[in-house]
Amino acid sequence: MPNTGPEPVVSRPVEVAIGLILDARGRVLVTRRARGQHLAGFREFPGGKVAAGESPATALARELDEELGVRVGAAVQCLTIDHRYSERSVRLHVFRVSTWSGEPAPREGQTMAWLRPDTLDPADFPAANRAMLNALRLPERYLITPSPDDAGQADAIAERVVRALRAGRAGMVQVRAPALDASAYRDFLAAIAGPAGALGIPVLANAPADWLTGFPEVGLHLPERRWRELETRPDRGGWIGASVHDRAGLARVAALGLDFVVLGPVEVTATHPGAEVLGWERFTAWTTGAGVPVYALGGMTPGHLAQARRAGAQGIAGIRGLLDG
Repeated sequence: MPNTGPEPVVSRPVEVAIGLILDARGRVLVTRRARGQHLAGFREFPGGKVAAGESPATALARELDEELGVRVGAAVQCLTIDHRYSERSVRLHVFRVSTWSGEPAPREGQTMAWLRPDTLDPADFPAANRAMLNALRLPERYLITPSPDDAGQADAIAERVVRALRAGRAGMVQVRAPALDASAYRDFLAAIAGPAGALGIPVLANAPADWLTGFPEVGLHLPERRWRELETRPDRGGWIGASVHDRAGLARVAALGLDFVVLGPVEVTATHPGAEVLGWERFTAWTTGAGVPVYALGGMTPGHLAQARRAGAQGIAGIRGLLDG
């Protein structure tokens, strides 16, 4: 066997705990990295390195106290982001800090600001922060339309969906209609996308991308059969999400650079009554380790939202539970 030299040294990633801290006005606490630090000048969310033998949650509480004088009351890990920069690799344990006390003040010479999530420019943040920015901007409720059997039924469903959106039952909607042809699907999509756009509610199409000419603001929701065919993120405006059913799917979607996933079924659902359910324990474990925001799917109603958030989810996705609930 030829001598190929020593094996390359693979360094362990730097483990970092990060807190997404929101105030009563919905603003998020943002700091800026000081001169002389790695990625100096970029904005970031507060936190710091996990010490040897320390859990990420313990590190978060310690770092926020030392850095800002913030005492964590309750925090749930919602993302785990692995990212390789040219000079180092990092593993970011991201927590949504739901309760905290103290008056935040910069104790280490950093600058600090409370900013609305929709004003944050991704170019101001390190590349690894993209999923965090998505988590701050995505809504808690993702409505999936019932699937019409024909164009006549599509009209009635579109009216129900628009009523639900106007009633505030969801902050984002997926238009799903596998039984419709391209022309009928575009009519169905238009009947929902117009009113939703007027309300400022994002719309995603679960359909072939070449059906979406004339809908530049509409995002894309990819079922498993479609995202498994991809090598890179689709070149399209709007949110791009995907449906996944296992841990490997979560990792693959994160590697593609998609914005979020829908994971389930968490509980028994009328749509797929015979499907194996994940249950909340497995859902929590997978979501905590995911590199993208995760919505819980399967039997979800507004009453499940608090439980889903405690499990680390972005929120809930559903059909009947959000359409009429």
